[in-house]
Amino acid sequence: MNKLNLSSFAAATIFSVTIAGGASAQSEADRIKALESMIQKQQTQIEAQQKTLSDMQAALKSVQETGTGDGTGRNRVVLSRDDKVKLSIEGQVNRALLFYDDGNKSAVRHVDNDASSTRLAFKGSAQATDDLKLGATIEVQFESNSSATVNQADNTAVGTNSFTERKLEIYAASKRLGTVTIGQGSSASDGMTESDLSGTDLVGYSAVANSGAALSFATSGTGAIAGNPTVGGVFDNLDGLSRDDRLRYDTPNFKGIVLSTSSVDGGEWDIAASYSAAYDSLKVNSKIGYANQSGTRTFPETILGGSLSVAHNGGLNLTLATARGDDSDSTRDEQDFWYGKVG
Repeated sequence: MNKLNLSSFAAATIFSVTIAGGASAQSEADRIKALESMIQKQQTQIEAQQKTLSDMQAALKSVQETGTGDGTGRNRVVLSRDDKVKLSIEGQVNRALLFYDDGNKSAVRHVDNDASSTRLAFKGSAQATDDLKLGATIEVQFESNSSATVNQADNTAVGTNSFTERKLEIYAASKRLGTVTIGQGSSASDGMTESDLSGTDLVGYSAVANSGAALSFATSGTGAIAGNPTVGGVFDNLDGLSRDDRLRYDTPNFKGIVLSTSSVDGGEWDIAASYSAAYDSLKVNSKIGYANQSGTRTFPETILGGSLSVAHNGGLNLTLATARGDDSDSTRDEQDFWYGKVG
């Protein structure tokens, strides 16, 4: 990239001043003052051009270092004319090999990992004021042979395919007042049993059913699976109200603590508190929440749960989660969930 020779640019600006003989001292002083003013303006323009050039060089260096390109060796980047407005395009492809053995039959399935599905997201934001940020998120997933839907009987050439919404929301975030979010997205209690600093949650975390929810238990002796419980029917980490169409509010972060609440379409509502902190040698992530889903479900109507994960800088980590689902009007026993992991 050719660099702009600013010294040549500055030297190319020529001023011609003629002082007529016999001019008064005041007139000469005015001309000198005008000349100084013109020089000052030129210097200001040069400094602005130098800053623009520096910004362009920094942007070019950033693109080159991140390796952004189109396969032709030419780096390309999209920049906004306003540095207060940003748009990012994110995504991932997450495939897995799923092995199961039900005691009668074993097989390997080629799946999309439902623990963190293949997805695409567009995230935009605008810094409206020094304190207020406005933004929006559009995130969808496309799972071919989802690990949560394949089963022993489903092994067709196409398998199962799903194109579904994950997040379709807008928000207004203030450092002083907190964040208000509306639309399809995480409820306040979403993730209350899924705190995990182990770095292994892509393979396995408290939502154990995601790895094979539709697989059925086989009957001993005959190997029959028709009508038997599925993995997803037995395991439920009772993770609050998940993602839904809701109005959500989060308080500002106070020394790692954030309080949240949301009102969900259908009459559901929840509250939650989360805490994250980093100490000299430890990281801590925890969340506790209460969800009332009586507006759309008869059991469990309420869920109380929480999780805690601690990780040492050396790698040793501990993760715990528990939750209880209940219905005061039901004769059914409470639904309990316990989970633990050390690594």
